[in-house]
Amino acid sequence: GGPEPPTPQALVATSSGETATSSKGRGNLHELMRDRGKKTYSPWELMKWKPAPSVTEQIGKPGELGKAVNIPSDQESIMKEKFKLNQFNILASDMISLNRSLQDVRQEGCKDKTYPGLLPTTSIVIVFHNEAWSTLLRTVWSVINRSPKPLLREILLVDDASEREHLGQQLEDYVATLPVSVKVLRTEKRSGLIRARLLGAKHVKGQVITFLDAHCECTEGW
Repeated sequence: GGPEPPTPQALVATSSGETATSSKGRGNLHELMRDRGKKTYSPWELMKWKPAPSVTEQIGKPGELGKAVNIPSDQESIMKEKFKLNQFNILASDMISLNRSLQDVRQEGCKDKTYPGLLPTTSIVIVFHNEAWSTLLRTVWSVINRSPKPLLREILLVDDASEREHLGQQLEDYVATLPVSVKVLRTEKRSGLIRARLLGAKHVKGQVITFLDAHCECTEGW
């Protein structure tokens, strides 16, 4: 066979697209990654993978391919009332499928990039506080639908002291039905984004940690 693929360093990946090796981390995250041990992996520790299939467009459904959602005039008062909960249009979000299609927004140069055939697994850590149901679960489904299955070790949802009922047992019951391992961790009190992320990082089983916001969507090739 050909040359062995490069052995990647242990990484912390964030939803902003930044990555930091264990030698370039900052503060407690740096210490955490340093304590995790290895900086490189041998080929037998890595996973073969192939790109996830594209999500099929549900023609005529609201929000498909990222298109705008039109709210009927008789529901505008409901829209305004729900807007107060999270300061965005929850009614529109609730109308959109959790598995909606999205456009491939990568630049052509990104589409042409090639990646090693063997890669480490990742644990996705998502922190939330009083997040709307549809936005949180759409984030989770976008990870599931657009991630190479062999590389997705687990998703950890870290609840930073939410007070809304749907984020309690209802959420735990729902994620138990998902096709990948999804666990809910809870802080004892309001801790803030960084401390909550550190809580998630302490429980990961994947070789790489990826941090995502609670209301984002992974697109093709992410």
